[in-house]
Amino acid sequence: MRLFNQQEADFGPLPKDMPPVLIVGAGPVGLTLALGLINKGVPVRVYEALPELSPDARCSTIHPASLEIFQEWGVVDSILERGHRVHGLQYWERESRSVVASLEYAAIAGDTEFPFRVQCPQSILTRVLKPLVEASPLAEVHMGHALVDFTDHGESVEATFEVDGGTIDVRGVYLCGCDGAHSTTRKKLDLSFEGERYADRFLLIPTDVDLTLYYPGISSAAYFFSPDEWTITLQLPDVTRIVFRVGREEDAESLLEESHIRKRVCAFLGEDVDFKIFAKSIYNVHKRSADTFRRGRVLLVGDAAHLNNPMGGMGMNGGIQDAYVLVHKLREALGGAPDTVLDDYSAERLEAQSGHVHVQTDKNYRDMTARDETERRTRNESFRRIASSPEATRAYLLRASMLGHRA
Repeated sequence: MRLFNQQEADFGPLPKDMPPVLIVGAGPVGLTLALGLINKGVPVRVYEALPELSPDARCSTIHPASLEIFQEWGVVDSILERGHRVHGLQYWERESRSVVASLEYAAIAGDTEFPFRVQCPQSILTRVLKPLVEASPLAEVHMGHALVDFTDHGESVEATFEVDGGTIDVRGVYLCGCDGAHSTTRKKLDLSFEGERYADRFLLIPTDVDLTLYYPGISSAAYFFSPDEWTITLQLPDVTRIVFRVGREEDAESLLEESHIRKRVCAFLGEDVDFKIFAKSIYNVHKRSADTFRRGRVLLVGDAAHLNNPMGGMGMNGGIQDAYVLVHKLREALGGAPDTVLDDYSAERLEAQSGHVHVQTDKNYRDMTARDETERRTRNESFRRIASSPEATRAYLLRASMLGHRA
């Protein structure tokens, strides 16, 4: 079963002595795109501004849809070995410390070989993917190369990168910007990036707290509804990640003080507890999109093209799915198809963002933050109905897994 109606066409031979596809950014999306292209015989060069892969532990959820992509490209086992499988989701009322609904991924076992989601932060995922890319004779990964500028010559793209000691120029057949929310590629194209910033911010605290001692029966992935301080927890074998809602009016420096963090975590647990704090970070949340993901021989992928509320883990996964679709469209264009197929990539992925990801993540946000008592009661009754019906559970989890087209 293939994803997103991408068909294995007779792509046609690649041109002889074809320059590589240039990929800007060695995050999860850039490395996924590289893997997919070398899987189709396309040479790639990946350029990352950082001297080493990012240690950022955000973006930890890999949905079944993305696992199917990694399976198609022969690397899923390497990811499963490093990740933690989550077989169910729970929704709680934080104030009453009561479970609203539990949903088991077994409900979609007939729809996918991966009836679970995998928790594998991008700091680990990229360290799985990079050696797999570098193992191919078709690929090179260059760290410490920051994109400065590029020129689209119509038949090729010339890019300039800043390196220690100066700059270098490289030529590619296409350039793909996978360089994140602050994308240099997008800025150089002078594309709009319209949208909004959510009122809430996320405070992420990785700890060694064992949540089962304070919330008996808690799932490894749990969402705590609260109009004042919604909370998301993810308990892995070696760390418990707790995300708190914090307001925009709260001072960031104060929020990150150890005494404040300990007070907040203990309030959530319901008692004073001694625990380790492995890290701490605050990040803003946006909903934005470029007006097109393609201009000439330059394409945008992942956060460079679009941002969404991370509730539900659809940001990185949406970028991985961008890469999947783009691999097929680029291979068609390189094999002789009209390059208007790349306009199809842009249109298809724009629709996926506006028609599904933004809709679903907005709903996730509203569910977590509902304040009106009637609205909260209606939400809880809806989740209980879903949990009581195998058909409704399946449909919900397919949407949550980004496989809603199979419902």
